[in-house]
Amino acid sequence: MRKTFAIVSAVILVASAVNPVCAQTISDEQQGLISSNCASIKLQLQNVERLGSKSRQHLGAQYESVLTNLIINLNLRLVKNNRANAEIAEQQIKLSSERDTFKSKFTDYSRELESLKNTDCKSDPQHFYNKLLSVRAKRSEISDSMKRLREIIGEHRASVEKVREELKNGQ
Repeated sequence: MRKTFAIVSAVILVASAVNPVCAQTISDEQQGLISSNCASIKLQLQNVERLGSKSRQHLGAQYESVLTNLIINLNLRLVKNNRANAEIAEQQIKLSSERDTFKSKFTDYSRELESLKNTDCKSDPQHFYNKLLSVRAKRSEISDSMKRLREIIGEHRASVEKVREELKNGQ
């Protein structure tokens, strides 16, 4: 079992070390490793898919909650009290847009991962490997979107602190 895990990890590690945008030719030895460990690789992909789905649901719910329960409500309250803040309004739009991007990127990733799982790694390891690179690129796009979401939330926090200080000082 440890040997199989080590081989699967080696295949994934090799995939991460190359440019995920371009198709890569792999050696006969690497193709043999992929072919001979196809069942284990597929099992690992199912685990990745299961965990990814749970993570997406959790993160998606968190981003939605921040947007609807915090940012939108604060923005509405500020407008209602004639204290509209363009910075906070802009952050609301940016977060909403990036949240939609996150959902879209995750959907694309899920489709690619499903396609990878349906690829015959035993008879065509090269094609499987190239699809793996594509899946990794999609996963990287999700990571980038998550970073942007965290940045927007951080900017919003700073804006809220600024508004709090202005209100505290009677401005």
